[in-house]
Amino acid sequence: MQFLSEEFVAEWAALERPLFGDLSALLVAKIDETPEGKVTISVEFAGGVIENAYVGSARGRDLELAMSYQLAAQLFRHEADPASEYMKGKLKMSGDMRLWLKLLPAWQARIDDAGPSELIAQTII
Repeated sequence: MQFLSEEFVAEWAALERPLFGDLSALLVAKIDETPEGKVTISVEFAGGVIENAYVGSARGRDLELAMSYQLAAQLFRHEADPASEYMKGKLKMSGDMRLWLKLLPAWQARIDDAGPSELIAQTII
């Protein structure tokens, strides 16, 4: 399946993950320079889990992330650290800073503690 396609996003959202605390929020990620142009992914968190994710831009977002396709692929493959990329200006964030500071450590822990996603072998990047 193609990275960031509707099928990919549905499979990615269905993966089991550790809880993101008590996180309840709407996150929108805008990815530039994909083979299809700009792609927007919306992720709904409720009670610390991903409740829904889909291709498209949701209204009422709490947090928005912007990055290149290359960086999105590196983050997916656990080859990049979101905090480092944010500090370098390659991962841009707008919205609720408290939410970002809550999400970031959980994201980093997942990259550090979890092995590569089982989706990597099924995904064309």
